[in-house]
Amino acid sequence: MKISFVGCGAAGRALGRGWIGAGHTIASVHARRSAAEAVAVLGQGDAGGPFTDSDVVVFATPDDVIAGVAQRVPLRADQLAVHLSGAHASTILAPTGARTASLHPLRAFADLESAVLALKSTYFFVEGDAGVDGLARDLGGHVARVNTEHKVLYHAAAAIASNYTVTLLHIARDLFTQAGVDQDVAHGALVELVRGSIDNVGAVGLPAALTGPAARGDVALVARHLAALKGPQRELYRQLLAATVPIARNKGAVTSAQADALERLGDARE
Repeated sequence: MKISFVGCGAAGRALGRGWIGAGHTIASVHARRSAAEAVAVLGQGDAGGPFTDSDVVVFATPDDVIAGVAQRVPLRADQLAVHLSGAHASTILAPTGARTASLHPLRAFADLESAVLALKSTYFFVEGDAGVDGLARDLGGHVARVNTEHKVLYHAAAAIASNYTVTLLHIARDLFTQAGVDQDVAHGALVELVRGSIDNVGAVGLPAALTGPAARGDVALVARHLAALKGPQRELYRQLLAATVPIARNKGAVTSAQADALERLGDARE
């Protein structure tokens, strides 16, 4: 199968290398500044060449320009147009006139070599034309479908799990330093703590992996936490507590009275 790219940054290059390894051919690469560089990295393709011989055209541009670029790339009805955005539905490519689909690798791409090696353990979420399923499977990872109309919820979930984990760790590190812990020590300790939590989720699943004072119904300790925290950090703790109590109930590790008391702490604003 012949594949062309419109834009070819870190994700596009990693997927391109994966598809070459699966026996596909890169026909052309179009990009404002990096087409020749991308072709050199991929080892295949014509910088700025035509799309006419391509079976698939992959839009590997930033999310906010996909719609505008699609307006300027007319394709045939027998071609497949695919974008890599996790936030947009495949229908954003309808102006191309081609069949449309999206393929989103649920992974952050940093350096190229590690990204290519990680493809086999990556989850690829696809929607749109069924032709995209085989393309995703050829990358060697896990393939799953997401509903087109709920695509943005999928992306919000990914942001909560990945991006905002970093935010929570930053806040936790600041609290460690306020407690007198060296910042570098705090960083290393928190990374190990979270790694253990993730390992537990993988080993025993949800909600069984939930631990901590809310999970065991320690109302007094949660109240002490809230008393020690100030301002936005206290409010964030309350919101996280409110979201955690139903999980603790579901786990069956707290009594009804303990859960009710925790919910009252989560709702309090004094």
